[in-house]
Amino acid sequence: MNRCFALLLTIITAGCTTPRMPTFEFTKSHVQARAAGGTLTVRPKGGEPLLGELESIDGVIRFTPNFPLLEGQTYEAVFRDANLKRFICEHTFPIDAPTPVITAIYPTTDRLPANHLKFYLHFSQPMQHGDITRHFRLIDLTTGKPVPEPFRETELWTDDSRRLTLWFHPGRQKTGVNLNVDLGPVLIAGRWYALEILPMWKSQAGVALEKKMEKRFATLPVDRAQPDPPKWKITAPKAGTRQSLRLTFPEPLDAVLMLHLLTVQTARGATISGTIDLAQNETQWIFTPRQNWHTGRHRIRIDWELEDLAGNNLARPFEVNLANPNPPEFAGPRYLKFEVR
Repeated sequence: MNRCFALLLTIITAGCTTPRMPTFEFTKSHVQARAAGGTLTVRPKGGEPLLGELESIDGVIRFTPNFPLLEGQTYEAVFRDANLKRFICEHTFPIDAPTPVITAIYPTTDRLPANHLKFYLHFSQPMQHGDITRHFRLIDLTTGKPVPEPFRETELWTDDSRRLTLWFHPGRQKTGVNLNVDLGPVLIAGRWYALEILPMWKSQAGVALEKKMEKRFATLPVDRAQPDPPKWKITAPKAGTRQSLRLTFPEPLDAVLMLHLLTVQTARGATISGTIDLAQNETQWIFTPRQNWHTGRHRIRIDWELEDLAGNNLARPFEVNLANPNPPEFAGPRYLKFEVR
């Protein structure tokens, strides 16, 4: 849509159909005005005139910029007639890109330990980086007030800019650390909270989220126990099929780490290829092989970095008593054996 007006000593707003007003046409490759004579310049709104070529052919004055005009940008075409009367017409090129949406937030459960550490946000489109904490609010629904300074400002994106790791500040979630002492923990057990993602956040194409999104959750007591693989339940598949292998945990584990740190192997350590799915609020890990299972012994390799929602891994808990530290457990992979019959 164009917005056009004429300027004498003062601005006089007029429609683009005013008889003395030239007719303007905007495309990404050129801007033109139908007029018998005069000059035409084009600039970003409030900016400096663009460089380009100006030509007059058969009652049309055409400006061709050196570079194509951009989606989402507002431009002003400034025409001066032979009497030096100035006309300005504004035009914004719409952005031809899909509206980004948040496709998933992990963890999916609505019950989190009070020392919960991070969320994974998945987007349908690559998103803009920089100063991300302005797009979030954490509301304590018990008091109705925002939690002050809950987030770590470090940005952790995947290469395609479609997944963000959003951290609560570890210094507030770890007992006795300065921020924990000065500001208190981010979460308090026994309360309800809402993580809000605000709609002003734009994709890299310049399109904002369609609406605010909210994840509500209740807080459980703090979790300082490390994941314990011997307590996991294995549901073994049948030989000669592509039936899924299932691991069931007593608590949710880190959704992203489970996709990379659990590997199915033969008894001799050869990796078996397949696909991984998560279910039951990340308390189930499901592996489906690409080929039929062979009869015999197999094992699941578990790398020690695998964490629960509070950052406790197989080698050490997230929170360590520095005054009386326990030696870390073996920092190497663990194995769970199962047999296919």
